[in-house]
This record gives sequence, C-alpha cells and structure tokens, in this order.
Amino acid sequence: MSVAGKVNYRYLMIIVLILTAGFALLLAGCGQAENSAPEQVRVLSREDVIAVFADQGLSLQTGEEVPGSIFQLELNGLKPQVYSMDGVELSLYLFASAEERAAGWEEFGEQTAAADLIPFKAYQEGAILMFYIHGESAAEGQKWNEQLDKRLKAGIRGMIAAE
Repeated sequence: MSVAGKVNYRYLMIIVLILTAGFALLLAGCGQAENSAPEQVRVLSREDVIAVFADQGLSLQTGEEVPGSIFQLELNGLKPQVYSMDGVELSLYLFASAEERAAGWEEFGEQTAAADLIPFKAYQEGAILMFYIHGESAAEGQKWNEQLDKRLKAGIRGMIAAE
C-alpha cells in the first residue's frame, strides 16, 4: 500500500469514528429526552375529589384557606386544595409526578423541622400528598381510627384511578 493510500485510510477511519460517536450521542440524547418528558396528569377538580371521597362514604366540603397554616404551605411550587370533613381539615396536593410529590414532602419536612406540629396523618401515593389534620392528642380522644384510615386510602386510590 502506498503512503497516499495509508493517509487516505487513516482519514477514512477517523471519519468513521467521528460519525459513529456522533450517532451514539444522538441515540443517547433521544433516549434521555423520552425519559425526561413530563408525565401528563389530569388535574382533578374539587367536584371530582368530593365525588371520589363520597364513593367511600366520606363527606368533604370545600375548606377554608388559612394564611400561614403549616399544612397549607406552598410545596414545590404548588398550593393545596383545602377541604373540611366533619370539621377536620384535609390539605390535598395534586403534583404532576411522584418525583415532584417526593420533593414536596421533603420541602415540608425542611419547612416544619423546628415546628411543634399538631397531630396529623400524611398520605403519599403516586403524585398525591394529602394531610389529614385531626389536631387532637391521644389524651383528648383522637378522631382517628382504622376504618377512617382505610376510607381515606381508598379515596386516594380512587383519585389516582380517576386521573
């Protein structure tokens, strides 16, 4: 093989390597774009949420927003929907994804780390974070029981199914 043939062969190999590397980067970039696309989540209206909980025998009404309430904080850029159930506050966050919900829960922990919180129960499933704020200690006779817990969990599953 002549010197000119060896030089052309080297250039050809360099071009092939560059094209192969570019193609590999293109494929890797396409895969990341598909994985990072935001999930399409249907936002449930207040009426939808009330209907889902009514299916579980729970009567929700639109609650009162209380400025400065620890359970109505903006979490991960989202304000909650506030409900009342037999005088007990429910704060419902409908995030776009489970990852955003987890970030919201972490932010709640950071914002309330030094707070002396009243009794509450947090529910987390999928993109949903819900606080049931019963606000009574065990000594005062909690409004909390297993049957209510099961109904609230079923309500959350119903909201996920309705999305």
